[in-house]
Amino acid sequence: MRRLLLLIALLLSALLLAGLSSNVERNGPELAAYGNLCGATQDQPCMKPRLNGGFPWAYLFDAPGITVEGQLSFGEDEFRTSPFLADLAAYAAVIMVCAHVVSRVRFAGRM
Repeated sequence: MRRLLLLIALLLSALLLAGLSSNVERNGPELAAYGNLCGATQDQPCMKPRLNGGFPWAYLFDAPGITVEGQLSFGEDEFRTSPFLADLAAYAAVIMVCAHVVSRVRFAGRM
């Protein structure tokens, strides 16, 4: 029972950290069309670096023309599952390593 609770706590913590990592925002390298008034004839798409969020792998991408430009939000912008799962796995691994180190330090302190 204790192992199950620890596993649930690990997954919830990793999910929380992966979700909060969407606040790490950066532009590019992917380009997106932000309007169509560019070029010599004013009918070509205006390409700009696309805002994305997530750390270490970006999983939330701004959808220009559909949502508020320059703001990320779940449910409106483009969500990519594979990078999110990679973030989730990375945070779970970091939490497991930290828990292992803490348990070793506690055990060594008892001797």
